[in-house]
Amino acid sequence: MKEQFTEIIKSKDLHDITIDLVEKVLDNEITNEVLKEIPVLKSLVAVKNIYTSYTDKIFIKKTMNVLLELGDLDVDEKDELLAELDETDESGIEKILMAVDRLETIKKCKVYGRLCKLKAKGEILVWDFLRLTKLIQDAYLDDLALITDFKKGDKKEIWEENYVAIIALGLLFQEPSEQMPIERNYQYDDGDPEFKGGEIKFYYRLSDVGETLLTHYHYLFPE
Repeated sequence: MKEQFTEIIKSKDLHDITIDLVEKVLDNEITNEVLKEIPVLKSLVAVKNIYTSYTDKIFIKKTMNVLLELGDLDVDEKDELLAELDETDESGIEKILMAVDRLETIKKCKVYGRLCKLKAKGEILVWDFLRLTKLIQDAYLDDLALITDFKKGDKKEIWEENYVAIIALGLLFQEPSEQMPIERNYQYDDGDPEFKGGEIKFYYRLSDVGETLLTHYHYLFPE
C-alpha cells in the first residue's frame, strides 16, 4: 500500500484526481478512458484491488482526502514533506498513513491534509507539525474555535468551564498573579474580618502549541 500511495502523492496528476473519481474507483465504476487520461489512478485501483474490505475502503477514502489537499504542490515540496517525516523505523509516507488511521472523520482528514501542505511549504517546523497532528487526532474539532478568543502573548481571566476542552488539550495554561497585599481591615461590625487582601487572580495564556494553532487556524479551518 505504501508504494502505491507514494506514487500517488508524487504524481504530477494528483491535482486531476477528485473525490468523485476516488469514489468511482472504490465502487468499481472507473472507466478505461479515465485511467488513460489520469494514469496515476491505476495505483489507486491497485490498492483497492488488494485491500477489499469495507474498513479498507474507508481507510483509502480517508487517505485520499488527505492527499488531495496536496494536489497543487510541486515535486520538490512533496519530496521535502516525505523526507522531513522520514525516521529510522518508518518512512514519511508510513507516518502519514499511521496518522490517517487515527483520524475518525473526513473533516479531520482534510484538516490534516492542509497541515501536511503547510509542512511541505516550510511554513511549520516538524515538531509543531507532529504536535498539531496529535491535536487534530484527539480533539473535537469544533472546540478548537475557542482558540480564536485569545491573542498571542496576552493573558486574560476566563470562566474556566467555558474553556475546559482546550485547557485539557494543552492549548491554554494557567498563570497566577502576584498575591494582593494583606492589610488590616477597619472593623465596623463584629463580623467584619480583621484583615483584607491576599487574593490571587488566575489568568490564562496560550501555550506554545496554542499559539502555533492560532497562527494557522484560518488556513486549517477555512470554513
